Amino acid sequence: VPSNDSPEVNPSLSRPSSRYLRMILRFLSGFYGGMKSLSSGFYLTWGMNYARWGQPVKAFYYLNRAAKLNTKSANIFYQRGLLLIAMGQIESAVIDFNTAIEYDPNHMEAYLNRSMMHALAGRSEEARNDVGKAVALGADRPSLESRITELQDQAE
Repeated sequence: VPSNDSPEVNPSLSRPSSRYLRMILRFLSGFYGGMKSLSSGFYLTWGMNYARWGQPVKAFYYLNRAAKLNTKSANIFYQRGLLLIAMGQIESAVIDFNTAIEYDPNHMEAYLNRSMMHALAGRSEEARNDVGKAVALGADRPSLESRITELQDQAE
């Protein structure tokens, strides 16, 4: 006999079913994944803004945050590679361009910039390979090869 102090509780209503919990968890994980993508976009945008404003340390901080939140975004690694070039960190830039190309094998600009960094470092064969890949993706071979030659002359 239930007491008048507490209402009678149906036990089946007090605990959600495991199916219901799975639905909630699926929704929340999708929501959280979407939020990570949104916040990585926020950090990417601010990183690019700080780079334009001539504040590479702040730009690098924001681009690193974006890369942590979205580890498979070719654009984030490409943008960070460009910043690393501006900061004089050529080998680190090559690593970021490698990552961008890994996530987007058709990223023509990553091939272009990586080819120039290879040329600056005296790696002519790698530079030529990247030129070939960039041309296959639509880059203009004569202008690209002249830029590579200029960079190789500067490196010597």
